[in-house]
Amino acid sequence: MSSSPRTTTNLADAAPRLAAAQAAFQQVAYPGSVDLVTRELVRITSGRLSHCSYCRNLRLRAAIKRGFDEDMVAQLDDVTQSNLTDAQKIAVKLAQAFLTDPAAFGPEDRAELRRNFDDEQVAELMLDLVRFRPGSKLAVASGTVPEGDDLVLI
Repeated sequence: MSSSPRTTTNLADAAPRLAAAQAAFQQVAYPGSVDLVTRELVRITSGRLSHCSYCRNLRLRAAIKRGFDEDMVAQLDDVTQSNLTDAQKIAVKLAQAFLTDPAAFGPEDRAELRRNFDDEQVAELMLDLVRFRPGSKLAVASGTVPEGDDLVLI
């Protein structure tokens, strides 16, 4: 079986358009209205499920300034029994379902999501998940993630 290109555009030619599309995406998705601590928990969940040591160990100083701490990361192991807020719990559950088993996110989960987030915020969380996962997978597949589990602050 051989593979043939589906397009005649090469990456170098597309790079300026890709950069413009990324900039447009950033304008829509950021700064956003979902609190940064919740977004950090969703990002770390994505990194854990992608087996990306960089993604799961990166910490945003801005989130730390807003109340994020390592105890919250430990609570991701069993979010239903955690001390996270209801909004954080359902956002993490959304991330877990989106990345592993979308059908597991049932009507009760959707109702809980809607109690905690408006339409714009749900879209923002979904955009985050769409953005995080490919980056994690690309880093893992290319072998560019750090081997250790040292925390990285940015």
